[in-house]
Amino acid sequence: MLSLRNRFGIPGVISVVALVFAMLGGAYAASDSSNSGGKATASAKAKRGPKGPKGATGPAGPAGPAGPAGARGENGAAGAAGENGSPGTPGTAGKSVTSSSFEGTAEPASEPCEEKGGVEVKSASPTPDYVCNGFEGSDGSPWTAGGTLPVDATETGTWSFFTSDTSPASLVLAPISFDVPLAAPLDSDHVVYVYGTSNPDPVHCPGTLENPQATSGYLCVHQVPTAWNSPIAVNKPSAVPSGFGVGTIGADTAGAIVRLEAYGAEAASEGVLPVRSYGTYAVTG
Repeated sequence: MLSLRNRFGIPGVISVVALVFAMLGGAYAASDSSNSGGKATASAKAKRGPKGPKGATGPAGPAGPAGPAGARGENGAAGAAGENGSPGTPGTAGKSVTSSSFEGTAEPASEPCEEKGGVEVKSASPTPDYVCNGFEGSDGSPWTAGGTLPVDATETGTWSFFTSDTSPASLVLAPISFDVPLAAPLDSDHVVYVYGTSNPDPVHCPGTLENPQATSGYLCVHQVPTAWNSPIAVNKPSAVPSGFGVGTIGADTAGAIVRLEAYGAEAASEGVLPVRSYGTYAVTG
C-alpha cells in the first residue's frame, strides 16, 4: 500500500489535502450561485443590458452632384395605323352664276352702264356685277379699224420738231396724227392755237399744256414757248402752202400740220443749234 506520508512527508500530505479542498470549494461556489440566484462569482460571464429608446432623426444632408446623362434609348416600334374616321355630312349646294341682259331704258337703279345697256351677273356675292355695252360707231366699236371718234370722246397726244438749218429763216413742219379719225374735217373756226399761257379761246380749249382739253368739235394745239422760232398756222395736210403764208387753217379727219418759222442763223450765232420746240393737243368728236 502506497503511503503518502512516507513519500511526501507530513507537510506534503497537508499541502495535497489543502489543494483538493480548495478545488472542491470553488466548484461548489459556482454551482450554488447559478441555482440560488445569488451574485455571480468572478468566474461567471456578464449579461448585456436592455436596448435604449430610438433617438430623433437627424437633418438631411446636402444633395449630391447630378450624375452623367444616360445613353439614348432605341426608338420604339411604329404603332399600328388608326381606323378611318366616319364620313362628314355633305355641304350645302353652291349658288349658280346667273346673268340677264337689260336695255338702256331698263337700267338698274345705280345706273352702272350709264344707260347704254348691258348684262347683270349674279353669283354668291350679294352685289351683282355688270358687263356694259360700248359706244356704237358707224360700223361697230370706234376703236377698231375704220371707226371714227364718237361725239364728246376726246383723244390727246404730243408733237415736236427740231432743225439744224442755219438759214436766217426756214420753214418747219410738225405733224399731228389722230389715232382715231374724225367723222368730218375741221375748219379754221374750230382749230385753236395756244402759245404758252396765251389762250385766245379758253371756252373751247379749257385745258393746259400738261392737261389738254377740247370741247366737242374742236382741236386745241398747245406749244411750249421757245426761242428762235414762231408759229405760223395749223393747216390741213391736204392744203399746206409752200411758202411762209398762213394758208388754210383747219384739220383733216386724219390729223393736221403745225407750221413754224425757225431762225437758224441767229441760233447758230448763239451756239444753240438745233432749233426745237414741242407741245400737246386735244381733239374731241
